[in-house]
Amino acid sequence: MLAPVCLSKMDSHCTEIHPQWVLTVKRAGTGLQISPKAVFRVTSLILLPSTHRGRPSGRAMSYQILILLAMLTLGLAISQRRDQVPCRTVNKEALCHGLSLLQVPSVLSLDIQALYLSGNRLQSILVSPLSFYTALRHLDLSDNEISFLQPGVFQALPYLEHLNLAHNRLAAGMALNSGGLGRLPLVVSLDLSGNSLHGSLVERLLGEAPRLRTLSLAENSLTRLARHTFWGMPAMEQLDLHSNVLMDIEDGAFEALPQLTHLNLSRNSLTCISDFSLQQLQVLDLSCNSIETFQTAPESQAQFQLAWLDLRENKLLHFPDLAMFPRLIYLNVSNNLIQLPTGLPQDSEDLHAPSEGWSASLLSNPSRNASIHPLSQLLNLDLSYNEIELVPAGFLEHLTSLRFLNLSRNCLRSFEARRAGSLPCLVLLDLSHNVLEALELGTKVLGSLKTLLLQDNTLRELPPYTFAGLASLQRLNLQGNQVSPCGGQAEPGPPGCVDFSGIPTLHFLNMAGNSMETLRAGSFLHTPLTELDLSANPGLDVATGALVGLEASLEVLELQGNGLVVLRVDLPCFRRLKRLNLAENRLSHLPAWTRAVSLEVLDLRNNSFSLLPGNAMGGLETSLRRLYLQGNPLSCCGNGWLAAQLHQGRVDVDATQDLICRFGSQEEVSLSLVRPEDCEKGGLKNVNLIIILSFTLVSAIVLTTLATCCFLRRQKLSQQYKA
Repeated sequence: MLAPVCLSKMDSHCTEIHPQWVLTVKRAGTGLQISPKAVFRVTSLILLPSTHRGRPSGRAMSYQILILLAMLTLGLAISQRRDQVPCRTVNKEALCHGLSLLQVPSVLSLDIQALYLSGNRLQSILVSPLSFYTALRHLDLSDNEISFLQPGVFQALPYLEHLNLAHNRLAAGMALNSGGLGRLPLVVSLDLSGNSLHGSLVERLLGEAPRLRTLSLAENSLTRLARHTFWGMPAMEQLDLHSNVLMDIEDGAFEALPQLTHLNLSRNSLTCISDFSLQQLQVLDLSCNSIETFQTAPESQAQFQLAWLDLRENKLLHFPDLAMFPRLIYLNVSNNLIQLPTGLPQDSEDLHAPSEGWSASLLSNPSRNASIHPLSQLLNLDLSYNEIELVPAGFLEHLTSLRFLNLSRNCLRSFEARRAGSLPCLVLLDLSHNVLEALELGTKVLGSLKTLLLQDNTLRELPPYTFAGLASLQRLNLQGNQVSPCGGQAEPGPPGCVDFSGIPTLHFLNMAGNSMETLRAGSFLHTPLTELDLSANPGLDVATGALVGLEASLEVLELQGNGLVVLRVDLPCFRRLKRLNLAENRLSHLPAWTRAVSLEVLDLRNNSFSLLPGNAMGGLETSLRRLYLQGNPLSCCGNGWLAAQLHQGRVDVDATQDLICRFGSQEEVSLSLVRPEDCEKGGLKNVNLIIILSFTLVSAIVLTTLATCCFLRRQKLSQQYKA
């Protein structure tokens, strides 16, 4: 307890101050200044007349009255201020972010456990008033302008566990502040990202933090990590150093972190990883550097725990040596300069060629037990955006657990998987955007493959049953090739065609842009497709019965840009069809739809439709939600069904675009502005014109006949006269 503070030497009673409050009384000039740092309560104040030699002192009495008035006024003002504090307090959490505060509020509840001050204008963090909130466990000071930390400011918070100082100006104030953060005995997470810190500043800023598990130094200006940078943090588990300019990591920089499992070094300037020895590390992100080589320490008995390795966007010339990582499940080496060797030594004992950087694990003897292969647990391998021309057969042989393989955007000319049991767990294979000319898939291979991406290659003539042996295939993308489907058994296709019938698991097929000329009858018989894309095949002739067998399964049909004049597809039979794209053809008629169909989106843009009669389109009124008609020579009259849809709003016609129609050869007008009487007037004008033309024609015939008769009679009379 604080002892009562006397306001005057002559007082016989004193003002009692609450132990949590401080009152400072200063004499300045002729008046008094009272500067409290927190709300205070006066419990008793008794003013008795002071005496000097038996007489009251007038000056003492004046001071006492002034002090009393000042204290009462200040107490009322601070009480009103407490009611106007902009922060919200919820469950002992003070939410003060984004309020343009210039200092830490001093009038919050003293028992708060979390204080969020991000997005303000704080420049300095002082012991007072922050030290009032001794129960704080979570303190967020991110996104401010903090450049000064008073020494010992965080030591005044004995229970602090989470401290966020990200995106401030700590580098600007470190030259004047040598105290750093001090000892943080209970802090488990610390964020110092985005403060323009360089190496020496970090070393001065970081102190002893025996329980720290997560540290972020991302988005700073670090160029080098010294050996002693992280001493005093033995419990560190996650360290984020992304988006710095690190070029050098001193040997032993991470030796003081025996518990480190997650390390992010992405977006730096590292050029080489040599003698990698972090055996306990589980996740390592080295993406977006300039790494040319990745090598482990020569300790052959090391038991590395690495499971996740990201090396994308570097300058690797060869596939890294991963023989020491038997637990690896994710590997990303995309966007490098990798070339795989064109030949694999099968009998040589020295299977590792250091000059090529080729992993000995991938060149092991085929008879070796796959379960002990270093990459036998790999699930995801991304090799996209490299310079691979050929994938050797032995490269994929031991990847028995692989589920996702991405080889897109390389220089592959061929791909083969002919050995029975190859890649038994592979679910997705991406070979798109290569220059593939040959694809050889043996029987009983890729037994779990569900998605095969082959778009934008140069595939032309494939074995007829290339895809028939893929027992689980569901999605196949062949867009941008030269593949032609065979017809049914009764109508076989030309040489080099591919059979797409009888694949019971296939649901999605994209054959857009394959320069197909004819789609023969029964092309997809006994293949329950739900989505079929045949767009961008100009001049395609869709034979009658080409889509037979899909009536009960097809939901999406794309026939855009084929130049079709007649559609020989009985569309009303496709009762599950929900989206139909017939844009950019030359169609002028559609079959009559029935109410049994479930079509929701119909795209007829850039065709030759002038009328959409109600007897043909009426069956779609209950299901159709969107209709596209731009680019058609629509007639303003005779499109009563379409006009009704526009006025009633049951169908979204061309979204927000205005639909244009024509009155004969007159100017174009908006269909939504056409009234029934406009068409009636137009019809009456046409009738009147017909009557006038008919009368003129009859009159001309009568006159011609009379003239002819008169001429003949006159000629006859002339002959008689001569006689």
